[in-house]
Amino acid sequence: MSAPATLATIRNKVRRITARPNSNQITDQQIDEYINTFYVYDFPEHLKLQNLRVNFQFTTTANIAVYDFPKEYYLANMPPVYIAGYQSYMTQSRENFFRINPSLDFLQQQIYTGNGTQGPYTGQFCTATPIVRGFKQNPPGAYSPTPVPVRKINYQVIVSGIDANGNSQTLVDDGGGAATINQTGNLIDVNDPSDTPTVRGVINYITGAVSINANGFLLPIPNGNPINIQYTPYVASRPQSVVFYQDQFMVYPIPDQAYIVSFEAYQYPTAFASAPSSQEPQLREWWQLLAYGAADKIFSDNADFENMMKFRPLLKEQMNLCQRRTITQQTSERTATIYTEQSPFQQFPFGNTFGGF
Repeated sequence: MSAPATLATIRNKVRRITARPNSNQITDQQIDEYINTFYVYDFPEHLKLQNLRVNFQFTTTANIAVYDFPKEYYLANMPPVYIAGYQSYMTQSRENFFRINPSLDFLQQQIYTGNGTQGPYTGQFCTATPIVRGFKQNPPGAYSPTPVPVRKINYQVIVSGIDANGNSQTLVDDGGGAATINQTGNLIDVNDPSDTPTVRGVINYITGAVSINANGFLLPIPNGNPINIQYTPYVASRPQSVVFYQDQFMVYPIPDQAYIVSFEAYQYPTAFASAPSSQEPQLREWWQLLAYGAADKIFSDNADFENMMKFRPLLKEQMNLCQRRTITQQTSERTATIYTEQSPFQQFPFGNTFGGF
């Protein structure tokens, strides 16, 4: 008969450790909050267990370079990365990524000519397409406080003209949100700090069509003044490298169709619901660790540092025990090197354990 490892069992052990057997001292709901806090936030930070290591996948979309990492569900990600089954380059260094995949702006002079108004300006196309689109950071919608508003948009397209005062009137693209069907993005004023900036034009990233609204520029562009556009064209194909930063993946080359991108990631455990009390942790052997972890937090919140230090060795002991499975699993395999793939052929030259000379 196996020992129980349910949520009810964890609660009872927490009550015994903290000497709070009565629900008037601490309710089951409060205990569950302490258990879940330790289980979801502390536990995966303390222990990088193989049972929390999973294969993470996402599918690319044609002409979309940037993909959000679900950071609320996964703690970290790591190479190797496989794109359409091919092992590919993965880095967290923008310097390395852009050294081999330079993002160079193409300056197209005078897509429009000022006519003394703020707009509209329509009917012109970029000469090199398709165009790299801007993207919102993960999560979107966050702005820095005044007086220096910095929009959390990494824009890739700049449309600018010189007004009568000699100042630049600049519009940038917003990326158009998620992978939209029509592949268009809005043009907005580069200095507009609002959460919902005024749309002042539209750009089609595939066809290169650029349209500026009647109120496109904040000030009119005088007659004859050039209106220039800068952007980055690309040739779509299967991605061969990935960079991870600001909780997003950027792939390059920009995909021409859907591809499976696969790599390893550490996931957060799933928190217990308030009911039923028969729920169990992902591995039953974790239940005592969760009880000691929750008790440690109760001691901390009540400034009971004497009992906290008394039970810390038991908490550490449970961490060591829970880590044994991962250590045992890893001890049978040596650390990988550039020669690792050769070892099966060196040991078993004829493909079996009885290979001879």
